[in-house]
Amino acid sequence: MKRFGAQIANHLCPGDIVALVGDLGAGKTHISQGICAALGHQGEVTSPTFALVNEYTDSTPPIMHFDLYRMENAQELLDIGWEDYLERDAILIVEWADRFPELIPEGTHCIHIEHLPQGRRLSYDKV
Repeated sequence: MKRFGAQIANHLCPGDIVALVGDLGAGKTHISQGICAALGHQGEVTSPTFALVNEYTDSTPPIMHFDLYRMENAQELLDIGWEDYLERDAILIVEWADRFPELIPEGTHCIHIEHLPQGRRLSYDKV
């Protein structure tokens, strides 16, 4: 999953959004780790489940890493400045993006991760 994330990173530009959708333990954070490492982040990458967003400003471009799992409604995402983050010259990675699809803008790179008995299936589409 980390290798896949690194491959994705090669195709991302400032302003891009990566929506990660999958069950608990599917590999969303591992994909995030691969993206962050490939873009130059040197530190640890953990799912911001309780912090809601982690900012990695040592990468090029900066990365804003969101986890929507614990949010109850879309207003909570707006309250932490979602619209301001969309205006930044950064890459946004959003775990559990399917929680509030109405706030995910057009042009978002969506990666769906599905558990299978023999591994995982990844699918990609652009919203």
